[in-house]
Amino acid sequence: MVVICVPPSMYDFILDSMASPSTLLSAEHFTCSLCLEVFNNPVSTPCGHSFCVACISSFWAQGDHCLCPKCEKNFLGRPELCDNTFARDMAEQFKRMTASGSDVSIPGPGEVPCDICPGRKLKALKSCLVCLTSYCKTHIEPHQRVATLKRHKLVDPINDLEDRICKKHERSLELFCRNDQVCVCVLCYETDHKTHNTVPVEKEWTERKTKLRKTEAEVQQMIQDRVKKLEEIKEIAERRAEGLIKELEKEIIELQRRNTELDQLSNTEDYIHVLQVSELCLLTHVCIFPTGDVTLDPWTANPWLDVSADGKQVKDGDKQQCFPDNPERFDTAPCVLGKEGFSSGRHYWEVEVVGKTAWDLGVARVSVKRKGVVRLSPEDGFWTVCLRRGNEYRACDEQAVLLHLHEKPRKLGVYVDCEEGQVSFYNVDARSHIYTFSGYNFTEKEEMNLYSKAAVICLFLKVMASEDRFIECEVGEIL
Repeated sequence: MVVICVPPSMYDFILDSMASPSTLLSAEHFTCSLCLEVFNNPVSTPCGHSFCVACISSFWAQGDHCLCPKCEKNFLGRPELCDNTFARDMAEQFKRMTASGSDVSIPGPGEVPCDICPGRKLKALKSCLVCLTSYCKTHIEPHQRVATLKRHKLVDPINDLEDRICKKHERSLELFCRNDQVCVCVLCYETDHKTHNTVPVEKEWTERKTKLRKTEAEVQQMIQDRVKKLEEIKEIAERRAEGLIKELEKEIIELQRRNTELDQLSNTEDYIHVLQVSELCLLTHVCIFPTGDVTLDPWTANPWLDVSADGKQVKDGDKQQCFPDNPERFDTAPCVLGKEGFSSGRHYWEVEVVGKTAWDLGVARVSVKRKGVVRLSPEDGFWTVCLRRGNEYRACDEQAVLLHLHEKPRKLGVYVDCEEGQVSFYNVDARSHIYTFSGYNFTEKEEMNLYSKAAVICLFLKVMASEDRFIECEVGEIL
C-alpha cells in the first residue's frame, strides 16, 4: 500500500494555483482512465495510480486477476485501496471552476483551440493579430499584464491566422490597397503599392461594415416588401377562393333542389304535369353556371350606336358618329358584336333588357354581311330573337315565329352548344324557355375575309328604336 502525503502548505498552494489564470492544469489531470470522466470518489492502487472506486472495483470484478489498468502490475489477491483525498479535492475544485463558467472547456466543432496549451487544447478566448496566435484564458494573461503585449490587437478567436500573414515577406497584413483590392504588408506597400490608394485594414474594414449594414438593410427591406406582397397575394387568393367556395356551395344547393324536382318529376304518374314542366330539364346551365362580363367591340358598331367606354352597354346615339368605315363595321344595320368569339364548346351569357321597347339579340357567324341591308335569319348567319312595339316577341327563324311569353323578360339568357348546333334563349328570372334554334353546323370552316378573328360565332346585339335606352351584357362560358 502506498500512502500519498501532501504537506498542508503545498496542498493550499496547488488549490490556489488552480484558481489562478496562470495555471496550466486541465481536465486531463483529474480524469479517470477507465470512465474518462473527472474523478468520482478516487482511490489509489499500491502502484500509485488513481481511479474512481466504482470503476476499479468493476474492472477487477470482470477478470480472474487483479492488475493495474494503467501500468498492468499484477497483484497477489485484491489489494487494499486508499482514498485519494488530494485527487478528490482537486477534482471537486475543477468541477466547481467548470460549473462557474471558467473558460477551461474543450473547444467544440467550429471553435478555435488555444495554440499554447500542451496536450489537450482548451478553447481560445482571444486571438492576437500581432502574434498571430490564439490564447485560452490562462495563456492570454501576459497580454493583459505586460505593457508591450497590451498594445497588441486582440480579437475574438479566429481560425486560419496564417492567412493574415504576407506569403512573400511573412509580415502581418496591415494595409489594404484600394487600387488592387488586396491586403498587403508594410514591405509590399514600400515596394509595389506606394503610389496606390492604401489605407489601414481597420479603416477599410469599418467602411466595408458600414456598406454591408446598408446592403443588409436594403435586403431586409426587400424581404419585407416581398413578404408583404406575398401576404397580399395570399389574401387576394383567399378572397377569390372564398368567393369560389360560396359560388360552388350555392350551385350545389341549386343542383340538389333541381335533383329533387327531377326525381319527383320522374316518379309522378301525372303525364300532363310532366309535359308542362319538362322544360325545366333544359334550364340546368341557366341555373348553375355563373356569368361573366362580355365586352362589346366598338370596331364593329354601327356609327349610330353609342357603346360605353368599358364596352358593357350600348344605346341609340343622338347623332351619327365619325367612325372609319372599316370592313368589320356595320354601316347600315344598327348592330354591334362582342369581342369574344368561339367555334367549339358550350357557352352561356345573360343580357339585361328591362325597360326596352325594341331590340334584337342573338349570335352570328363571323362572316356575316356588314355592309348594306342585313337580313336576320339563320340562312344569313344570324340566330336571334327580337322585341317590337314593347310587347311583341318573335324568333327570327327561316320564317318568323311569334312567341307567346307568360312574363315579360327582364334578363335574357343565351346558350350556345357548338357541337350540337343549338342556340337557346331563356327568361332568366322566370326560369322559362323561350326558343331554341337547332340542327345547325357551327363548326364548319368559314371564309373569314371580313372579320379576322379565330372564331365562327360571336355575340350579336342590335338596338332597333331611337329611344335613349341601354342594353347591358354579361357572358359566361360553360366548361
